[in-house]
Amino acid sequence: MGRIKKDYHELDELIARWNLSEADLRYAVENGKLPLSVRIYAQPMELGAYEQEEWGQMPVPYHQGVFDGVVDLRRYDIYRLFLEGEVRPCDFSLPDGDYASLMHDSDARAIRRANLVVREDARIEFEREVLGTLGQAETGKPDFRRFAYAGRVWNFTEMQARGMLFLFESARSGDPEQHFRKILDAAHSGSDKIAHLYSSRRDWNKVILKATGRLGWYFLEPGLVVAMSR
Repeated sequence: MGRIKKDYHELDELIARWNLSEADLRYAVENGKLPLSVRIYAQPMELGAYEQEEWGQMPVPYHQGVFDGVVDLRRYDIYRLFLEGEVRPCDFSLPDGDYASLMHDSDARAIRRANLVVREDARIEFEREVLGTLGQAETGKPDFRRFAYAGRVWNFTEMQARGMLFLFESARSGDPEQHFRKILDAAHSGSDKIAHLYSSRRDWNKVILKATGRLGWYFLEPGLVVAMSR
């Protein structure tokens, strides 16, 4: 994840690396599959835990003091942030399951998309539990995330591989040329151009070719189709 070992990453840094569509991102965060956090700088906060009682959970404060670190946004605040563009929360969750609350509502600051970060442990779990399952090739189908072809090894992201698998299956069914919109839909991509989807690979057009005389239509390089059919 770069040259510096980080405890957290900027959200948009990871979205670009994952090539995740905005729709998929919102679904993941709003359904608790990807916790989002913010960096708090030296704020007076009440720290505590939730204790189980017969009628449910109740907050039990530990102590009050200055907090400096990363806290998680509550899912309700995440939903509001994506809907309204910013939130000013006073209550947060801590990575260990405890909670943190600002001691004074007046200390609340606006949190926007650019302020969001993802904890390193949350990144690892999301890539393993969510992105990993999306990218698992179905039985009998080739895995375009990493393959050997034309004397070299090719690597693609989960989303890019889904687009290539769609083209592969189209070629195998006898209809190799497909419109870019169908390719983007098959990849679950929010991009508006094929070049945007495959922007991390300068040589993508060596294996995904433009159809002659059909603007916006593409097909998988025939030799690759043969190689991945073996």
